[in-house]
Amino acid sequence: MSEQITFYLPLGLEVDGKTHRAGKMHLTTTIDELNIQENEDVSFNSRYRDILLLASVIDEIGEITNVTKETIMELYEADFLYLQLLYNQVNGNTSPAITRCETCGTEFPINLPELYANNSAIK
Repeated sequence: MSEQITFYLPLGLEVDGKTHRAGKMHLTTTIDELNIQENEDVSFNSRYRDILLLASVIDEIGEITNVTKETIMELYEADFLYLQLLYNQVNGNTSPAITRCETCGTEFPINLPELYANNSAIK
């Protein structure tokens, strides 16, 4: 398997009363992309494509090692959006995420994989 990236979901996936936040995804391979393109439903709904793609590249979320499209559809919207941004960043599909200081206007890059690693307020 290709390189894995560790991530931390902002809110976490709730399963059986337990919150799973840490996860791992691998870099996308050509086969990941080809498998998604074979699905007819993808041509009608681009968001469905993202669900299938994330399900194919996310190797685990917490103790869940069989990540399916149903798993991805159970995520909170904030977590889904975070994973879309992370996917794009690690697979070279967009420029790095940045934020800007409202006071001085300085821009800072955001390290998406580690963004929520130490956020004790939402564990």
